[in-house]
Amino acid sequence: MDFRDLAEKRLPAPMFHYIDGAAEDEWTYRQNTSAFEQFELVPRFLVDVDKIDTSTTVLGQKIDWPFICSPTGYHRLFHPDGEGGAARAAARTGTIFCLSTISTTLIEDVAKASDGPKVFQIYVLKDRSLSQEYIQRCKDANYDALCLTVDVPSNGRRERDLVTGMTVPPKLGLSGYMNIP
Repeated sequence: MDFRDLAEKRLPAPMFHYIDGAAEDEWTYRQNTSAFEQFELVPRFLVDVDKIDTSTTVLGQKIDWPFICSPTGYHRLFHPDGEGGAARAAARTGTIFCLSTISTTLIEDVAKASDGPKVFQIYVLKDRSLSQEYIQRCKDANYDALCLTVDVPSNGRRERDLVTGMTVPPKLGLSGYMNIP
């Protein structure tokens, strides 16, 4: 059983479809999924794998494998530890965690939750003072880098969410986006 199947069994349907879905009619999602189907993992039998080194360096940080946890919002919809738990998991596996601007956990709380490398994803906001506030908070919390996002600083229209009735519960809030301590 893969993680997608497990999530579908364990999460309430609207939450599963939120995390499994994509913007608009999901055309780009289908194209991306289709592109990955052309690749195949081929197991190697009777090959010594004791000395394989998957580590690499990203922005001066040595990580154990060539993947990072990319910025996704609303982690507390799926786990009570939210982005802090994801940052701890990234650190335990030896990689970088990137906190989304639309996080449900404060920048500072994620920094306290994990001593692993952290990056903050930031939009070019119309309110430049808010952008400066984010940058200062990240600097004060010892984040390692910023990841500048230049697409759309808002939630896209997600047709699947409209069908399933998915909404973000107000009690979760957008800690990263709105609640500046």
